[in-house]
Amino acid sequence: MGVEDVIKEVTSELERMVSAKTVIGDAVVAGDKTIIPVTKVSFGFGSGGGEGTKDGVETGFGGGGGGGAKIEPVAFIVVEEEGVRLLTLSGKSDIGKLIEAVPEVFEKIRSAKGKMKKGEGKEHGSEGDVPEDVGKE
Repeated sequence: MGVEDVIKEVTSELERMVSAKTVIGDAVVAGDKTIIPVTKVSFGFGSGGGEGTKDGVETGFGGGGGGGAKIEPVAFIVVEEEGVRLLTLSGKSDIGKLIEAVPEVFEKIRSAKGKMKKGEGKEHGSEGDVPEDVGKE
């Protein structure tokens, strides 16, 4: 299988996987409401290969490929008796922001502790020894 064949195979599989149902999901009926999920789909792939001959007689081919996909919910369409609403999922929740901030907070605390051990901080440990920027963005 040549490089062109690998690329054709990968792209045909991507076309098969991406459909309207991937972006606009199946409707879910809950009581008198119909909820339709809307997602953002991202795909990426790469492939490469090479062919060669040895002494004009032996031939060989080597190739490889890889890819990835990300499906992220972005909104819900809610159909009800009163009308149709679009509920977007923009922005991050407070818990999402907290989870993202945890590594940075730990790094600032570790840095502050390191400074105190080296004698750069105050001599006696207290809450006042922690730099003012710890835990702040």
